[in-house]
Amino acid sequence: MLNLTTAFIASIVVMLVSAGVGIYLARYKSSVTEMLGMMIGMTQGMMTGIAVGYFIGAATDMFVSNLVGVIVGLAFGIIFGRVGGLMGMMDGGMGGAMGGMMGAMLGVMLQYLYNGWAITVTNVLIGAIYLVSMFALVRLVQQGAAAQMETDPVCDMKVDPKTSLQHVHEARAYYFCAPSCQRAFAKSPETYLKK
Repeated sequence: MLNLTTAFIASIVVMLVSAGVGIYLARYKSSVTEMLGMMIGMTQGMMTGIAVGYFIGAATDMFVSNLVGVIVGLAFGIIFGRVGGLMGMMDGGMGGAMGGMMGAMLGVMLQYLYNGWAITVTNVLIGAIYLVSMFALVRLVQQGAAAQMETDPVCDMKVDPKTSLQHVHEARAYYFCAPSCQRAFAKSPETYLKK
């Protein structure tokens, strides 16, 4: 069983790191696509929820750890998923709730099934996976911000021309977030080029 004070301190550290990463990533808001915003919300919510849920679960019971893990994961997913609009908030919130439950279940199961060494090994593993995912999220957003973005003429979403759909009209390429936008543009390009 993990000491409750240690679990609380570890959870506070995780939340501070997540908040720091989220605040740092806010500087890239103008170049974050909706899809990237969804990834930010999902990663922030799920990984923060898993870590906090696990640490609290390894020190308390299923009810408390689920409650804390879900609330923390949901909050971080929604707050930092806002850069991806409503979809970022929804995905972040759902991922956070799921992560909080998964972490809590893992912590409680280890507490009751294994001795101290298994919890120690899992503490290190959860911490390492959490830190790697936060680092990867920062790199993903930095690389996305460095890419030259285009605007989908149908829905005005920012898209990466290297990975998005395209349609050539009058010798100029236009880029789209989804096949439905590409089809709408192809049917009536002048409608979208006027705006």
